[in-house]
Amino acid sequence: MKLYRDKAWGIARIGLPAGFQGAMFSISNVLIQSSINTFGAVAVAGNTASMSLEGFVYSAMNSYNQTAMSFTGQNMGAGKFDRVKRIMWLCLACVTVTGLLLGGLSILFGHRLLGFYSNEAEVIAVGFRRVTIIMSLYFICGLMDSMVGVIRGMGYSIMPMIVSLLGACVFRVIWVYTAFRIVPTLECLYVSYPISWTLTLVVHLVCFAFAWRHLQEKIKREV
Repeated sequence: MKLYRDKAWGIARIGLPAGFQGAMFSISNVLIQSSINTFGAVAVAGNTASMSLEGFVYSAMNSYNQTAMSFTGQNMGAGKFDRVKRIMWLCLACVTVTGLLLGGLSILFGHRLLGFYSNEAEVIAVGFRRVTIIMSLYFICGLMDSMVGVIRGMGYSIMPMIVSLLGACVFRVIWVYTAFRIVPTLECLYVSYPISWTLTLVVHLVCFAFAWRHLQEKIKREV
């Protein structure tokens, strides 16, 4: 047994940017959480309860991110490049259905579900305010993550990392210090999530188009 430098570098090239991206997401969420804390204990409790519900939906949607990355990487390695777009569209379709279905159910049964975390009416009311904003558009987050999976599966890791950091992290920090200062409400904080997901998704689609064109050019050169 020994360390193969080329294989180790390939793993690090894909894995390290993904890990760094996750760490930066946590930092931006801490900033938003600190802004939520200014609204008091009830807001914090309601926000925490809502985030717990989001965790279940996110776990379901994130499975398509992992699927997209795994299947894309396997087919890239096998030279089945024509399957990449099919994988992408299937994952985008599945994550959309999953996000809309689970998000809709979360809104429909929101008060009851939040009741598992708190029996205080004020806490449930505050938590439901976040549920209605986040869950109704949560599928966009799934679309964004699935595109990241496809692009990483194609061998690009730094590019989606930079896009995600700028679109989801830097944007939210700027939002807190600009829009939130003008409209200091919980709704203003919550709406920054779907806006950042949408912007990041659009740029990821552009990045995929770039990666796909580069792949087609590579195939032509080899032929």
